[in-house]
Amino acid sequence: MSSFNASAITPRLAGAKNRTIYALWGFLTLSVLSTQAHAGCQYLVTNQWGNGFSATIKITNSGASAINGWDINWRYSGDNRITSSYNTTLTGSNPYNAKNLSWNSTIQPNQTVEFGVQGTKGAAAAEVPVINGAACATPMSSSAASSSRASSSAISSSVVSSSSIAPSSSSNSSSSAVNTATWSLDSSASYLNFVTTKNTHNVEVHNFTRISGAISATGVATLAIDLSSVNTNIALRDERMRDLLFQITSFPTATATLNLPNGLLTGLAVGDTSEIQLTASLDLHGVTSPVATKVSVQRLSATRILVQNLSPIVVNAPDYALAAGVEALRAAVGIASISSAVPVDFTLVYDAR
Repeated sequence: MSSFNASAITPRLAGAKNRTIYALWGFLTLSVLSTQAHAGCQYLVTNQWGNGFSATIKITNSGASAINGWDINWRYSGDNRITSSYNTTLTGSNPYNAKNLSWNSTIQPNQTVEFGVQGTKGAAAAEVPVINGAACATPMSSSAASSSRASSSAISSSVVSSSSIAPSSSSNSSSSAVNTATWSLDSSASYLNFVTTKNTHNVEVHNFTRISGAISATGVATLAIDLSSVNTNIALRDERMRDLLFQITSFPTATATLNLPNGLLTGLAVGDTSEIQLTASLDLHGVTSPVATKVSVQRLSATRILVQNLSPIVVNAPDYALAAGVEALRAAVGIASISSAVPVDFTLVYDAR
């Protein structure tokens, strides 16, 4: 995994002999939580193929009182467009506006409602936009300026580590204590997903189920991926990827390390977002190489931060001595090609400890 990020850049296919391992094309999940409205909106790409995608939008009420009626919107910054939807009244043509139906208008505490969309896209990975609305604790707006800011917070996923966020002194009275805190990854709220593409048009979504990480008090962020936790929903395929591609006996873990800029987010108030270009060091399959990407860092609360990649990270198998493993996979399955460009998407949530 090299530049892990799956958002909106078309991966350059390394086409040696028409054999491609496009192995980890990621789809990112965006989670926007709020301590003020006690609700969160999540956009999840559930599937994508050549020129299409499907996605689920979830609205969760984590507060103590019911939400009565919801009205949210989002905008794609690229060529993604919606063709159909279900469990919602959807209007607009980018930006899009989704409202509740009569039967799913009320969201009780600790309850989640969801609806789905299907649409078209270009060659790039399906986009993950920021969801706006009162239920998401973000302002409703369809203006060009507001929409572009929202979609630039859109996500992609991967193995890039994230950002240390020292809460702003204006966040609340506990900020000063959090400014020097270290951070731990909340793996249950974080995502590292990828998609395999074989025979040019066969695209499937997969993920890693075990990731861990932390941000030290000195601003060193690390993310570790347990490669044995690769999950493709087919046991034999998981075994082949573990043994033939990743060779987990010798290389069980991939690790990304990042030195964060001094003072990053010290002025970031709860609910605010900062975007920054960062470069991490990725150790994968015994090879260490720099990985650059643009990330969005959002302060969800005084003690919780969200990090997502904004530009796709494309990992090329040959750069990490994985070309032979890709060929071994192709031969084992008996197919014509597996892509060698590997886009990965990530959403990472850290809590102060």
